[in-house]
Amino acid sequence: MKKANFHACLAPIALTLMAALPAYSQDAKQPPDPSAKDVLEQIRKDARKDFQLTATTLRAMNIAAMNDEDRATYVRLSREAAVRIGDRDWQSSLKGEKDPFSLVSLYQILLASGYLNEGDFAAAHALLNQIKDFEQVNTRDKRRYWAIKARLAELEGNIVEERQAIEKIVHELAHWPSKNCQSCHDDPKLKGNLPLLDVQNFWFGKRFVDLMKIQGDAQKIQRTAERDLAADPRDNDARIRLSYALQALGRTEDAERRLKEIPWVAFPDRSGSEPRMMVAWP
Repeated sequence: MKKANFHACLAPIALTLMAALPAYSQDAKQPPDPSAKDVLEQIRKDARKDFQLTATTLRAMNIAAMNDEDRATYVRLSREAAVRIGDRDWQSSLKGEKDPFSLVSLYQILLASGYLNEGDFAAAHALLNQIKDFEQVNTRDKRRYWAIKARLAELEGNIVEERQAIEKIVHELAHWPSKNCQSCHDDPKLKGNLPLLDVQNFWFGKRFVDLMKIQGDAQKIQRTAERDLAADPRDNDARIRLSYALQALGRTEDAERRLKEIPWVAFPDRSGSEPRMMVAWP
C-alpha cells in the first residue's frame, strides 16, 4: 500500500475516534471559584506576610455580594490592613460598617470583668454602659456581658437586676445545637456529632434556681413553661426553664426527667463528646 493511501485509510478512523471523545474547550466546565469565605480565610492566614498584597486582594473583592458573616470578616481584615499600610482614607470608608467581633466592645467587656474582680463596681458599670450598638455584638460577648451584669448585681445585692441578667443567659442554652454555638464548641474530629452540654451544673442555672426560691415564683415559672411546651413541644427553652423551676420546688426527679427529653443534655449514663473551649465566666 502506498503511503498516501495508508494515511487516507487512517483519516476516517481518526475522525470516528475524535467524535467518540468528549469535547474539551475553553467553554468546558471549570472548577468552581473559591467562595468569599475561603478567600477571606486564606487572606487571614497570610495577612501578616505581605501587608500591601493583603490590601490589594481585599480591595479586589466584591463586598456587595457577601453574606453578613463574610462581610463582617471582610471589614475586620480590611481595617487591620488599612492600619498596617497607613491608608487613612480606606480606613475612614469602613467607619459605617458593623463588626460583631469589634475589638472595642470585646475589650470593654474584658476590662469590665477586670474591674469586677478588683471590686471597682462603678468602673465596671461605666464600661458596660459605653458599649454601642449592643444588638450588633456577637453572641459570645453578649453572654459575657450578661454574666458580668449578673455577678455585679449579686455582689451589690440587687436581686431584680441579677434575675434579669441570669434569665438572659439561661435563655441561650436552648440554642446549643445552632451553628452560632457549634462554630466554637464542637469537636473538629467529630463534625456533625453534637457535644453534650452539662445544663444541670452551670453556675447561672444554679443561681436561677436559688433566685426562684428567694423570690417565690418557681410555680409561676413552671406554669408558664408548661404552657409554652404545650403550644410547642419542641421548645427546649421552655423545657429547660421548667426543669429549673421543678428543681426550685424540690421536685428533683421530675426536673431531671424533663431535661432527659433533650438528647444533647449531659448525663452520667449518656455517651458523647465534651464541648471544647468551655470556661467559667467570669
